[in-house]
Amino acid sequence: MGNYDQYKKINNTFFEKLITNSNDDHSAVGQSSLSHKKRFDTMLKVGHLQDSTLLDIGCGLGSFYDFLNQCQLNTTYTGFDISEKMIQKAKKQHPQIAERFILKDILEDKVDSNFDYIVSVGPLNLFLDEKTNYDITLNLMEKMFKHANKGFAFSMTSALSRKKNNDTFYYDAKMIISHLEKYCNNYRLDHSYLPHDFTIFGYKDDLYNSEYKNRCYLILLISLFFFL
Repeated sequence: MGNYDQYKKINNTFFEKLITNSNDDHSAVGQSSLSHKKRFDTMLKVGHLQDSTLLDIGCGLGSFYDFLNQCQLNTTYTGFDISEKMIQKAKKQHPQIAERFILKDILEDKVDSNFDYIVSVGPLNLFLDEKTNYDITLNLMEKMFKHANKGFAFSMTSALSRKKNNDTFYYDAKMIISHLEKYCNNYRLDHSYLPHDFTIFGYKDDLYNSEYKNRCYLILLISLFFFL
């Protein structure tokens, strides 16, 4: 995956500096309060989250868990992050579920269980180089699909953004989708909530299988109609 160790070091240095100098959750992960909320609102569209199991990759300080509570959504939440300082602070801020915040790298560490839904809110937006950014992102997306029972949602900064800075990597949605289609045919793209951001949703339910099931159900109904 290219210069993954170097990327992790840059990523941890950047975000650990932010949590040292920030007093709120959205600033601690390098986002404005408006974009933070819009990304979270979009994540909720991944599926029926009530009473589901959910993994938050790159959980930071656990602000998505707080958002779920504000929305009165009861989930069995787990948060992974590669930053020890982030996890320590998340545990301190959420003592009631401290054990659910785990220092883990899903790309390198063993994950023993699956989750109904897996979400990741802009974890790989820092720029290193094009190959490394794409390699890490595409591998992470595959891992999310592998460990999701139902589906996943992954947000990233968009190449269509009109205002760009040198520290951010902007992803081509067409390239992301072309890779996703190799193992998932049930997906959608949302580029409507922010001008510089998009979210990919991928689902385990195969569209061909769903179509076949619907046809069988329709044939059964027609048969019953004629026999009754």
